[in-house]
Amino acid sequence: MSADPWVHKSKVGENYAKGIAACPELRLVGSFEVTMTVMSLRIEERVAFAIERLMRSDDAWRSLVRDMVERWPDEPPLELGFALVSAASAIESSFTKSSPVRDAAMQGYRLAALISMDVYAMELLGMPCKKARDLIAYWDIDPFFARL
Repeated sequence: MSADPWVHKSKVGENYAKGIAACPELRLVGSFEVTMTVMSLRIEERVAFAIERLMRSDDAWRSLVRDMVERWPDEPPLELGFALVSAASAIESSFTKSSPVRDAAMQGYRLAALISMDVYAMELLGMPCKKARDLIAYWDIDPFFARL
């Protein structure tokens, strides 16, 4: 058994251990970096989807959260919020402050904040909120996203 606490009895752990054995310099990459890389790859599609919708000249952003919930119903709802913040940050860092496209970034931040508010309200009400699809039940109570 490896002395590295990140290595465990999973395929990821096995592959990590094999990589360390083959290339000891990889030990410099810690579990945090590995986790962040896996998370980045996992949400890359969501971020690209959000960027595309936020930057359109029509009102495509209005259905963005509903469409994300429909497309990724089994993901944690805050992961969708994270994707929106990542998309907004990417837009913000790619354009000058005077660019009108920067408004799209602000819209992404607002939508992410509203998702987090909905999740918090769901927790207070004792509603399930582990999956994005759980938001739909909350929108029966607070129909902001349902009507947006």
